[in-house]
Amino acid sequence: MTHENIELRRQEIQSEFRTLHNFLDEEERAYLWRLQNEKEKLLERLQEGEASLGKQSFELECHTMKLEKMCQESVQNLLQGMKDTLKRHSDVELKVPEAVSLVPQTVCNVSELYCDVRKLIKRYQVSVTLDPDTAHCELILSADRRRVTRGSPQKKHFSIKRFRALPCVLGCEGFTSGRRYFEVDVGKGSGWALGVCLENVQRDRGMTPEPRSGIWAIRLCQNNGYMALTSPPTPLPLKERPLLVGVLLDYKTGLVSFYNMNTGSHIFTFPRASFSETLRPYFQVNHCSPLFLPSPLELL
Repeated sequence: MTHENIELRRQEIQSEFRTLHNFLDEEERAYLWRLQNEKEKLLERLQEGEASLGKQSFELECHTMKLEKMCQESVQNLLQGMKDTLKRHSDVELKVPEAVSLVPQTVCNVSELYCDVRKLIKRYQVSVTLDPDTAHCELILSADRRRVTRGSPQKKHFSIKRFRALPCVLGCEGFTSGRRYFEVDVGKGSGWALGVCLENVQRDRGMTPEPRSGIWAIRLCQNNGYMALTSPPTPLPLKERPLLVGVLLDYKTGLVSFYNMNTGSHIFTFPRASFSETLRPYFQVNHCSPLFLPSPLELL
């Protein structure tokens, strides 16, 4: 048992650092791209200024040659054309190119970025709303589709998308690429499950919520506390009770991670998977445990 516990902790540590490494690699590429883009724009402005000065230099040279040629003519011809000549040359105005700052504007505070996980993952935050066509008959959705509670069975229109065995509901949004992050206000409820699932997950009969069933979620229940719904479930001995849970999906690398956003601490990351289908936010709601999905704007 001790060996298994050590191995599990080793995997958790590796998974957490792998997630952080992935974030930092992505941020590094983003900042370097911004700096390169700034460099290209700066060079373009400098080249435009150089071209403008070159054009004006050429025009002045042409006028100078014309003046020299006229000076070689007779005094009478020179005086006759002097008025027009002076007017043409007085119209020549040297335009100085706009001053270009050579100080890079792209700034990255790596230490601040590294130390605040919350700032890091919020860059991938998306707005999530609940899909009424998938809601179990005992679930009640708010008008803005951001809050769900469980009560007595409701009369709902028929939908093949609706959960009929478990008190679940899905988010409207489907994820097929990149990184997606959303937050769930679980409050002080005593029973819930949340995460992501395959769009075609089983809904009309009981099944075990786990990756083999197409569900990557964590759960809170009165009897067993916090659990990651692996196979078998993994106990989560959390030091602090999360009131706001963050769910991060990295579709490309096949990772689903959970965070306590009150403290910015990591809760759990599922073993790497291989995603090829659409994933959607997944919620299971027990009595007296409403869930609320704050929009990104409400969190600013």
